[in-house]
Amino acid sequence: MRTIVWFRLGRHVGLALLAVAVWLHGAGQAAADRLDEIRERGHLIAGVKADYRPFGFRDEDGDLVGYDTDVARALADAVGVSVRFTPVTSANRLQKLQRGEVDIVVATLGDTRGRRELVTMIEPQYYGDGVNVLLRPDARVSDWEELRGRTVCSVQGSLWNRLARERLLVETISLNSTREAALALRNAHCVGWLYDEVNLLNELASGDWEEGYHVSLPTRFVSPWAVAIAKEEAGGRLDRLLGNTLARWHRDGFLQQLEERWGLPPSPYLRRARLIWQETDGSGELVCRRDDTGKWPLACREVALVAGGELGGVSGVSLMLREATGLDVSLIYDPQDRDIFLFGLFLTVALSVVTVVGSIALGVLFGWVIHRRIPVAAALLQGFCAVLRMTPPLLQLYVVFFGLGGVVLALGFSLDAFTVASVVLSLYAAASNAVSFSLAADVAAGEGERLRFGIAEFRRALWLCHAAVMGNSINIVKATGMASTLALPELVHASTSIVAEKGNDAVMMNLLLICYFLLVIGTVRAFRRWEHRDHAS
Repeated sequence: MRTIVWFRLGRHVGLALLAVAVWLHGAGQAAADRLDEIRERGHLIAGVKADYRPFGFRDEDGDLVGYDTDVARALADAVGVSVRFTPVTSANRLQKLQRGEVDIVVATLGDTRGRRELVTMIEPQYYGDGVNVLLRPDARVSDWEELRGRTVCSVQGSLWNRLARERLLVETISLNSTREAALALRNAHCVGWLYDEVNLLNELASGDWEEGYHVSLPTRFVSPWAVAIAKEEAGGRLDRLLGNTLARWHRDGFLQQLEERWGLPPSPYLRRARLIWQETDGSGELVCRRDDTGKWPLACREVALVAGGELGGVSGVSLMLREATGLDVSLIYDPQDRDIFLFGLFLTVALSVVTVVGSIALGVLFGWVIHRRIPVAAALLQGFCAVLRMTPPLLQLYVVFFGLGGVVLALGFSLDAFTVASVVLSLYAAASNAVSFSLAADVAAGEGERLRFGIAEFRRALWLCHAAVMGNSINIVKATGMASTLALPELVHASTSIVAEKGNDAVMMNLLLICYFLLVIGTVRAFRRWEHRDHAS
């Protein structure tokens, strides 16, 4: 009997192990067959930029063109299929690749150890560039040292943001696109625009900038740009095919031909790479050829990216959590991310307090004037409040900051982002509070009567409109995230900046949700306490 039991148990275990082996083989085969999947589909989906001339931009017909699009198209030819372009940004390109929305990313993607934890970087890289600053005419900056402690504009997700903060001690405010960075620079919200040097030089050459703007600092942090594919494709057929194609292009000068076609200045990186990949040994064989394992020799790779293997020096609970579950809570182990997030949380709380208090104070004032039917003033305030309520707060922020900001700048002043956000959001919520308070005052005063200017009367009117004011305050607390459009590094801005660097969008978005949930709960509790105290007194 015992023998039969052991036989049955062994048979079940054997079947289970066989099932696992078949599943693992199928998973490995699926990863290895990504190249076949693309060929069967008939086209390669490439993520490229649409706002970065001359690497990726839209021409007069609205088509995506540029150096990177030509690289992607030629890679598709090497695969034997056509290409379809999907526009990406610095902030979402890695996430689109991880979610499988694109097959490859060719979008001025700097190759770093951190990004290699998220995706597979094809070797060799296809271009290289460093960072510089487009300075205002009145900047008076001749060296990187003179930028320490000063504020420069940048683009969210750019490789240079962290390097500038950590190594150059430069304060950065990150915007969502190159267009917004250019607007912020013109409106004197920063002393310069920190970005890829080749892009800044192309901006100046476009003729869209007034006389005096200049790129004059020495180039820093020269970094290679890589074509990226999904993490699980490392070492697979697609990885090797694309790498072999790029190596051939370095040898035959194809990438330099593209560089010349798009009017780019000669890249020192491409010149150096061509010499490396053309080098031969004493027998006439190429030095840069794959070994038996399919890897390129160390001398042909970017040593700074491969020495040491993985990211080193980071340990503790957060990394064990990431290794075990895939949850990358970078706030725990990365001081830079933690500082960014905590500062964003502080700004959000401060902005929430200022806007809630300001909207209640202004709402009571406006509502009292409307309730009292003060000639002219009441009618003007009613119209003003109607316009504020019907105009989206995001549009109001843009009009004041980028529209009125230009007028103020012409007069020799500049607008502070926190002040603009506080005033605009306070007025937006105050418009609704004014309507609620004026109606409550009508009820408190009685039919045909007017509320007297007394504390007791005001408290009764506030008590009557308490629920409406609380709802408006909750909405305005949730709306503080719109301040990120002004490059104000509040909670949403901080979270998206970390996501752009780390790719941990699920973790950061859930953490952001928790923070806003706690902010809303705190607001509700504060109003409930106010209501109880007012009722008790």
